[in-house]
Amino acid sequence: MPVSEQSQESQKLVAESVTPLDFPDLDARFRLKTATAVASCMRLSYEEFARGIDVAAARAEGVITVVSSVDFRLGLLPLAVAGPLHHRVELSHCELSGHGLGSRLTRLGYESLHTFSSPPGTGDVRRYRELVDPDPVPCASARIVFAMLRPKAAPAARMVSEPLEELRHLPVQPLSEPHPTAETLTAVPEKAVRTEAEHEGVFGLHHTDVNQFVYTGEYIALMENHQTLLLRDAGIAVGGHVTERVTVLFKAPFSAGDEYVVRSAFHRSGTPNAPSTVAVIGVHRRTPEGTDPRPAALGRVEGRTPPAQS
Repeated sequence: MPVSEQSQESQKLVAESVTPLDFPDLDARFRLKTATAVASCMRLSYEEFARGIDVAAARAEGVITVVSSVDFRLGLLPLAVAGPLHHRVELSHCELSGHGLGSRLTRLGYESLHTFSSPPGTGDVRRYRELVDPDPVPCASARIVFAMLRPKAAPAARMVSEPLEELRHLPVQPLSEPHPTAETLTAVPEKAVRTEAEHEGVFGLHHTDVNQFVYTGEYIALMENHQTLLLRDAGIAVGGHVTERVTVLFKAPFSAGDEYVVRSAFHRSGTPNAPSTVAVIGVHRRTPEGTDPRPAALGRVEGRTPPAQS
């Protein structure tokens, strides 16, 4: 069960949970999967919204909360099946643009900072439940930025720019670091070798959640899946390449039945035996009129092939 509190020093909502790891939570290297981290983050974040904020009152005023960006960082630590996954979240009421209150560019939302830790496992498939040490060590982290919107308001009034009465107990703070932009997501090493690729698809009902749109985790999974195709086409052994970071910037949601085109640029650097990669991946809406040149979701997937153990 999660434990929740409000930090008087930082004026943030803080919660912690401990859950046992199961088989689907870890990959073949016993690393924490991105999908596991995403599901845990969304659960704990929204539980904090419900405990610390009068969400019903905000919705009655026409205000909803949507994911603006996510940033997941994954370690190489092998974990153990049935080992405890410790998850801590700090949720802050933030100004997202960096211009502060009172600017014509002001937009308000939340920043949700997550840390994960677990006791290290053996990494041995024959001893998949054994712990090397009982003390938990960091294994992943995440940052999720939520924007508050009035979706039924006129375009100029859709962004929430003044604090709501329901949030007076949570003073507005600056983000811990600037909100990601298309420019930051597309920056790549100067000497990286670039290739491009695209594929088409359509979202189904199984990709959605009760908010009536495609679930955040589905975009992340789509980008990780596309990365594996890029690795294969680049001649990089997919089974030995690990994803270390996934960052996604969301601009517009998709619904069940919406068609999309994935367009990507794959950048490779490092040595042939230990390459580092950056995949910049856009998900573009396709309609009978054509494909929108602006991505509805723009992601950056960073990975590398660790040097072979001697």
